[in-house]
Amino acid sequence: MQSFRALAQLAATVCLLICHAPVAHAEWTVHGSVVLGTMTEGSWHETVNPNRLRFAGSHLVGGAVGVDRPLGNSRFRLGAEAQLVAHFGRQDHFELSVPIVLRYQPKEPTVLSSLAAGLGLSYATKVPQVEIDRNGASQRLFVHWMAEIEFDLPDPALTSFLRLHHRSDGYGIFEVDAGSTGFVFGVRKRF
Repeated sequence: MQSFRALAQLAATVCLLICHAPVAHAEWTVHGSVVLGTMTEGSWHETVNPNRLRFAGSHLVGGAVGVDRPLGNSRFRLGAEAQLVAHFGRQDHFELSVPIVLRYQPKEPTVLSSLAAGLGLSYATKVPQVEIDRNGASQRLFVHWMAEIEFDLPDPALTSFLRLHHRSDGYGIFEVDAGSTGFVFGVRKRF
C-alpha cells in the first residue's frame, strides 16, 4: 500500500507540473484515437524480439481521448490520455488506462510525426486471463506504460501510430508479479 501511495503522489506532482509548465502559446491540443491490437505472451522485451514473439490469441479494440501542450520552446509536448479498450478472445473484459504522456516531435517534416512514452495506471474489469495464464496470478489494478511511434497521413489532421500497450506490477509497486503486452495500431485525429 505504501508503494501505491508513493505512485499516487508522483502522479499528482506530474499533473501539477503539466498544468504549470511554461508553454510557448499555452494552447492545449485535443485528440481522439481508435485502436485495434493483439496481446502477446512473454515479457515486453520478448515482444520486441522477433525470435521470441508469441501471440496470446486475445485481442483488443477501443478508443482514447487525450490532451497535450508544448513544453516551453522545446520539441516536446506533455499531456495525458484516457484509454478505454475491450478485450476479446482468451479474455473478455474492459480496461481503462490513464497515462501521462511525453511526446517528441522532430523538427524536420518527415513521415515520422512523433515518438511518445506514457506512464500511468490501468484498471481491468476482470483479472486478465492472459496474465493469469502467463504468471499464475494477476490483479485488476496495475501500472500501465506505453511506447508509441506516430506517422503522418495525407490528411494533416490524421495520423496513424504503432504502440506497445503494457500492464505490469511496475517492478514491485504492486505485490502480484504479472503483466501483459499488446501490439496496437491506431488512427488519431487532432481537433
